[in-house]
Amino acid sequence: MTLAGATALVTGATGFLGGDIVRRLAAEGARVRALARRPGRDVYIRDVPNVEIVMGDITDAARMNELAAGCDYVLHCAAATGGSMTYQRRLNVDGTRSVMQAAAAARVRRVVHVSTIAVYGYGYTGDVTEDMPQKPGRVPYNVTKSEAEKVVREVGADNSLPYSIIRPGMIYGPRSGMWTMFMFNLGKRSPTIFLGDGSGYVHPIYIDDVVDMAVLLLTHPAAAGEAFNCAPDPAPTWREFLGGYSALAGHQNWRGLPALPFRIIAPLAELALTLRGEPQDVPALIPFLQGRKTYKMDKACRLLGWEARVSLDDGIRRCEPWLREKGLLP
Repeated sequence: MTLAGATALVTGATGFLGGDIVRRLAAEGARVRALARRPGRDVYIRDVPNVEIVMGDITDAARMNELAAGCDYVLHCAAATGGSMTYQRRLNVDGTRSVMQAAAAARVRRVVHVSTIAVYGYGYTGDVTEDMPQKPGRVPYNVTKSEAEKVVREVGADNSLPYSIIRPGMIYGPRSGMWTMFMFNLGKRSPTIFLGDGSGYVHPIYIDDVVDMAVLLLTHPAAAGEAFNCAPDPAPTWREFLGGYSALAGHQNWRGLPALPFRIIAPLAELALTLRGEPQDVPALIPFLQGRKTYKMDKACRLLGWEARVSLDDGIRRCEPWLREKGLLP
């Protein structure tokens, strides 16, 4: 189904993923209402044809009703990734409720909610499929994103509102602060210092692949009421991921740090974070970094005919011009 002529509201439109989704929708002929929380952060999408920058806060129910009115689709990308449980619950849970209720009142055709593989928590090993119970642990982001999915389902069911949920892995690509800039700065160090030999699995997914799936979920008939992982299958190792950035910097030197000292201090680090109001499940995070799990993509392939198209090697190469632009590569 074509998106040409449709109107779509995108929350979190000035963010990394939201900005690329806005540009993709506009390129496909949709009229886009791009929600920005603060002025001045819309440079990436400001001059894109078919895009209207609108100001608002997803926790403001009245404003969300105004913005959703007349829309055909809603793509909900906005989220808090840090801060206290109270802060993240307000944005990630209460904000999602406002978005969903506004979409229901506007009788949109479908909402696509951007979730995360973090809802599964750190404890699984092996293959992780969409029907497995969510065990988000104590991390505010993981907990509140899991709670947000429940809100999506509840409001959707109560209002006969079609929805789909996408659970991306670690989204990297040009403009990614964490999974490209930070990882490159870690990988360019010679030697690259990491926990152990780097044989644990990591879950980077290139930005274009996430955008492709998110946009597909808006209209694919088999996607209604379903949740989909969006992560590499098979999963690469940390050595492969960081090593790709190391190769851009001209080396492949690796120094593995023993896990035991980190396991000893992990409870103390967790206590400090808990006292600050931001627990991170640090003792569970260490085995997570060394563990081997794959977020399976069979469901997307079976129901949607969708597969990620950008390999890890290709994705890292695509980051090179942006890293040069930022002065991180000569």
